Amino acid sequence: MITIEDNDFPIDVARKIILGTKPLDLSEFQKRLRGFVLPESIKDDETMDMFDLEEIKEIADYLMVYYSSHYMEGD
Repeated sequence: MITIEDNDFPIDVARKIILGTKPLDLSEFQKRLRGFVLPESIKDDETMDMFDLEEIKEIADYLMVYYSSHYMEGD
């Protein structure tokens, strides 16, 4: 889960979005199968990225649209 604090700098918020993780939700079958196909170093990792690269781009696009609409209006 990502928590953005009131005093976070913009770079810190971006870092949280880019590096954020969430629990890996696997069924029991997937967990057992995972033990056979993944290298030992990855087997114990129980998290995945919060956002993939396409989702990060989508967030950036939304922020640019927001910025553009407010910049043009003079807010």
